[in-house]
Amino acid sequence: MTRRCSWFRVALVAFGVVSCSRSDNASREGAASASASVAPPPPTPSVRSNAPEVEVSHVELLDAYEASAARADERFKGKRVLVRGKVGEVVKEGANTVVTMPKEAKPDAPSVRCSVRESEAAEVAAWKADDSVDVVGKLVKFDKHATLEGCVVNTQVKACRVVAKALGRGTCEQDREELGARLVLGAEQASLVCGSPAGFEAWRAKTASLPAQERAGRMISVDTTSCHLTYEGLTPRLAVEFSSALARVRWENDVPTLAP
Repeated sequence: MTRRCSWFRVALVAFGVVSCSRSDNASREGAASASASVAPPPPTPSVRSNAPEVEVSHVELLDAYEASAARADERFKGKRVLVRGKVGEVVKEGANTVVTMPKEAKPDAPSVRCSVRESEAAEVAAWKADDSVDVVGKLVKFDKHATLEGCVVNTQVKACRVVAKALGRGTCEQDREELGARLVLGAEQASLVCGSPAGFEAWRAKTASLPAQERAGRMISVDTTSCHLTYEGLTPRLAVEFSSALARVRWENDVPTLAP
C-alpha cells in the first residue's frame, strides 16, 4: 500500500510539472501573440536625405576646375552641390530645361550648366539674365562647363517659406548678394541660410568671436539642419519661435521641407 501511494504521488507530481510547463508555455505564447498583435508596424524607410554636401559660388566652382580639374573632381564630382550665382540664360535642350551661370558676360564663357527637374521648369521660366539664384544638383562632369543634373532651384527661398509657414507669418525674398534669403516680418527682417554642413561650420566659426550676449540676441542655429538665422533685435519669444521653426526644416530629396 505504501509503495502504491508513493507511485501515485510521483505520477501526480509528474503530471503537475507537465501541466505547469504546458501552462507556462501557453501563457508565454499567448503573451507573445498579444504583444505581436499590438506591436507597431516596422518603420518605413526614410526618404529624407542630408543637406547638400558642399556649397560654392559658380565662379569659385569654375575657378577650382580651371586651377586643377583633378583636385576639383575630388572635391565636387558625384556630390550634391549647392551653387549660388547669376543667371546667364534659360534654354531648352530637347526635353530638358537648362539654366546657365556663366563666369563672364561674353560668348562661350565657361559656365555652370544645370539641368533642372521637370517639377522646377515652370519656376525657372520667368528668370531673367543676372537674376540671383541658387541650385542644388549632382555634379556629373566638367568639360569647360560644369554640368549638374537633377537640380532643385531657389532652395533658400524654399527654406525660408518653410520657416514662414511654421511661424504662421512672414514673406521671403532672395538675397541678391549672399547665399540665403530674407525673411520679412513687417518692419523686421531676418537673414536665413540653409546650406552644407561645412558652410554651417564656417558661419559658426565666424560668429564665435562675437560676445555671447550678442550671439544670443541676434543669431540662431540648428546643427541637424545646417541652417542658421541672423536677426536684428530678437526678443525671447521670437527666439523660441524661430528655434522651433528651424528645428522642423528638413532636406528631403534636395528640397527644404517642413517636418511634422
